[in-house]
Amino acid sequence: MTRDIWTMVWKEWREFRDQLLSLRRGGLSALILALILGVVAPVQLGPEWVHSKIIIGYWPFLAATMVSSLIADSVAGERHTLETLLASRLPDAAILIGKIVAAVLYGLGFAVANMLIGLIAVNVAHRESAPILFGAQRFVVTIILTVLASLLMAGIGVFISLRASTVKQAQQTFGIAIIVLTMGPLLLFNALELDTRMRVAVRMAALGEDRAEAYAVGILSLLSVIVIGAALARFRRGKLVLD
Repeated sequence: MTRDIWTMVWKEWREFRDQLLSLRRGGLSALILALILGVVAPVQLGPEWVHSKIIIGYWPFLAATMVSSLIADSVAGERHTLETLLASRLPDAAILIGKIVAAVLYGLGFAVANMLIGLIAVNVAHRESAPILFGAQRFVVTIILTVLASLLMAGIGVFISLRASTVKQAQQTFGIAIIVLTMGPLLLFNALELDTRMRVAVRMAALGEDRAEAYAVGILSLLSVIVIGAALARFRRGKLVLD
């Protein structure tokens, strides 16, 4: 099973690589984004780019965004070649999990690469007596949240792709889902009475950074399990071939 999953991961990564190496297929956009996030922003913000608490949520959001740019057509985009893939000896679960793992590794790799480039840029542009580095705990928590955010986004994207008949439909539905996930909590919070919002804000502040991070890890983990479980239940090669 593990070998089958990594076979699928390698297949997906070869497609990602071809896209990144082709300027017309997304390579130029990725290069510009890496230049802005890995060089321009760190140089302008300086040490604050490393030490700010916002960084814990910034990188998971970035990784999830990168995953969303690829995963929407993970199944819908292979409708014409899916028969050949599904006719192989690879189990259904290996195909689906391989796609998800490949997307998660892509998002994580992009985030970590930009973190390292940014650290170099900050230390070169803002030389201090000691190297400017991420704190060990913050770095570990950021990586964990980045993996979980990418996993959740990949799971949602695959589930939507399984239900979509075309790439365009998958992308449109996925775009709506992203808006609901990102804007929904904010709109819901703003819809509350002022006193209720104040109480919620006070309770959130009273949690403390460590407990807030633990809750974030728990919530993302639970949602990822639910979404990926639903995708695994939906993924049936016989039905996909007939579709």
